[in-house]
Formats: sequence, C-alpha cells, structure tokens
Amino acid sequence: MDNAVDMAYRVVEALFGPDSGIPWWAWLAPIGLVLARLMYPVMFPEAAAAEAETDRRLAEFRRERDGKGKEKDSKDKGKKGKKGKK
Repeated sequence: MDNAVDMAYRVVEALFGPDSGIPWWAWLAPIGLVLARLMYPVMFPEAAAAEAETDRRLAEFRRERDGKGKEKDSKDKGKKGKKGKK
C-alpha cells in the first residue's frame, strides 16, 4: 500500500512539481479548454439549443432508418384494419 501511494506521489510531483518538465503555465490551456467546454451551453444558449435539436433529429432519422421509427409502426397498423369496399 505504501509503495502505491509513494508511486502516485512521485508521478504527481513529476507532473506538477518544481522539477517537472511541464511548466505551470502549460497546464492553463487544457484546464481552460475543459472549463470552456463545460460553460459552452451557459455562454451560448442559442448555439447549444441548435446543436441539441440537430442531435435529436439525427437520432430520430437513425431510428427510422433502422426500422424502429414511428412511421413504420403506423403504416403496419393502418393496413391491418382496412379492407377494400365493393
């Protein structure tokens, strides 16, 4: 157990410590990108709503293409009950 904790401490020290190969300012870009991605729907609600609508439409299209859509079920039900009048 102590060996695992010691190894984790050495890894963190190698990444963030004063002797690390990565300077402190280089960590700002990835952290900023993660925060920007999380804050995107709050900062741009119209764009986020448009992307959500596009994703919903794509999912609906894929369901219909795979035969699990609404139209296939309604066509089958409509044909069962109708008979030709003479």
